Amino acid sequence: MAFATGVAKQVVIAEEVTENVNPVTGGQTLRRVSSDLTLNKDSYQSNEILVSQQLRDARHGVRRPQGTFAGQISPGSFTDFWQGILRNDFATGAVMATITVALNTSAKTFTISPGGFDAGGLKKEDVIVFSGVGSPNAALNGVRMRINSLTDTVITTRDLPAGLTTGSLVGVTITVVGSKLFMPPSGATFKSYTVEHWFGDVSKSEAFTGVKFGQTSIALPPTGLVTFSSQMQGMNMTPATSRQLTSPAAQTSSSALAAVNGVLSLNGSDLGIVTGMTMQLAGRLGADPVVGSNIVPHIFTGTFGVTGSLTVLFQDTTISDLFLNETEFSTSLMLYSGASAASEFMRFTLPRMKLMSNQKSDGDMALIQSFNFTALENVDDSRFDLSTIIVQDSLVS
Repeated sequence: MAFATGVAKQVVIAEEVTENVNPVTGGQTLRRVSSDLTLNKDSYQSNEILVSQQLRDARHGVRRPQGTFAGQISPGSFTDFWQGILRNDFATGAVMATITVALNTSAKTFTISPGGFDAGGLKKEDVIVFSGVGSPNAALNGVRMRINSLTDTVITTRDLPAGLTTGSLVGVTITVVGSKLFMPPSGATFKSYTVEHWFGDVSKSEAFTGVKFGQTSIALPPTGLVTFSSQMQGMNMTPATSRQLTSPAAQTSSSALAAVNGVLSLNGSDLGIVTGMTMQLAGRLGADPVVGSNIVPHIFTGTFGVTGSLTVLFQDTTISDLFLNETEFSTSLMLYSGASAASEFMRFTLPRMKLMSNQKSDGDMALIQSFNFTALENVDDSRFDLSTIIVQDSLVS
């Protein structure tokens, strides 16, 4: 007799064209730490007081598939999750082709005259590459650089490689690496998904339809892999003895992200004192039952917000003053899949962030400051994308 095992279980996700309708083919096979999505049901029982003094009736009610998916974040691996959480699609990065810019190696700037970086679609904290650069600066081609500050005429980066020469770069192209995703200021797309658990060793399938993602937690330990867990809520589950999502793409092969290979910047300046960070991307979900059906007609999506915590070595009052004065600031978290700056990456940017609490540890070794923060919608700084959070993934095209 065969028994189901976790190593033989496969989890596949596919975006639905119509909510609660399995698209049948396609999708992505997911890498996972765990996926415990299961079919729950409301239940109720009789309140009658009978001569027999016993309970005579109990019933099943509305179906409520629920669970949590947990994984180790890697570039290009969880596109559906990020798009579902942020209610939008990844968009290919901006491209500015065949332009002339002046390179200043001392200031680490690129200047365009009379201007045009804004119209070209570049944003602060975007990761960009140059191509078409000739001698003596050909080494600049393909180098990934963060835009640490930006005006319509000047890009400033701290990632400029050594050995370059100040001068004019003629006929070059600037490309934002990979694709970007952010919660839009309007026109959100309320995506739903089919998630299949395929137990290959016992030939059993459970296809959960109408699935949406609620609160998602991201954890960045100082010496560990970056992980996330996302709450899932669906509308129905269909069992079968064969696969219900056929021909899915294979699991991705990109390396997992590690916080030790990351850089956290505050207002465009890198910090080397962060000991840990968590983020909660909270999208409220609601599923109201109706008379005459054991399946909810729709999963409603409410307000979206981002909160989290940050721990840093106590060095001076630079960060605590932000809390004291209720000062807003931007934060960008750059996470690489390897030790090299050429590694694949994901970037998480919060254009408006505010510290909401401040505590310090007490002991005989390093003192740690702990802050809780809330991210706010960016409504007026057009040099960031207008959103609470922006994600850039080097392996999404």
